[in-house]
Amino acid sequence: MSFEAHPTAIIEDTSTIGDGTRIGPYAIIEPGARIGTDCEISAHAIIKKNVVMGDRCRVAEHAVLGGDPQDLAFHPEINSQVVIGNDNVFREFVTLHRGTGEGTETRVGNQNFLMAGAHLGHNVSIGDHCILANNVLLAGHVRFGSQIVVGGATVFHQFVRVGDLAMIQGLSKFGQDILPGAMAAEYNGIAGLNHVGLRRAGFEKAARESIREVYELFFHRGFSPKQFLEAVADRELPAPAAQVRAFVQAGSKRGYCRFIRASEFKGRGKE
Repeated sequence: MSFEAHPTAIIEDTSTIGDGTRIGPYAIIEPGARIGTDCEISAHAIIKKNVVMGDRCRVAEHAVLGGDPQDLAFHPEINSQVVIGNDNVFREFVTLHRGTGEGTETRVGNQNFLMAGAHLGHNVSIGDHCILANNVLLAGHVRFGSQIVVGGATVFHQFVRVGDLAMIQGLSKFGQDILPGAMAAEYNGIAGLNHVGLRRAGFEKAARESIREVYELFFHRGFSPKQFLEAVADRELPAPAAQVRAFVQAGSKRGYCRFIRASEFKGRGKE
């Protein structure tokens, strides 16, 4: 294979580097790491063992991918992975931790952008086309869908799930699940629908109206999740509304974020 590496880079013999990949000064590629084609590993970045990275990924200075979990029950001899798709960007000081159990993994899909200081804990999974701004922190076992945008310094508790096309305000904190298509904010709050994101994703007005009606049932009728599922069980729902139903059907370990009224949300914003 043909790749470029600065003379000061440390590349272990048992690692695999794809054609066209460039490795900068003082970068470290540990034994067993596998890196795809046309990637860029910048100065002082570290790709640790058990990382499997796809093609055309960019890893900026001082990022560390594949570190051991921050879990007191973890043993270093456990065999686990970080699995990364294609066309991802990991900016400065991003950290990704490998799975905490034998044979488990932390997984990143395709075409995601993790800005400086973002962190994915052990056993996290994120889909495709997500943007995590600076210092976003995902604790262990968090599950992200696709096309999610998260503002800076937002934090997520273990086992939280976030549905597709959610837009999340910076400086927020979440210990409960965020439904697909939501505008989420503050502390476990849903402030409305991500209308702009839904429209940009190609959903027509009728589909967007359908998800609004499903939100009305979930948040404003006093239904439990079980009652909500009974109410929508026999409906023919277009994609975004059907995604909400499937998200609730999958079950939650943490419960669901509550709806924040506009007056409440604006009042907090003025503090």
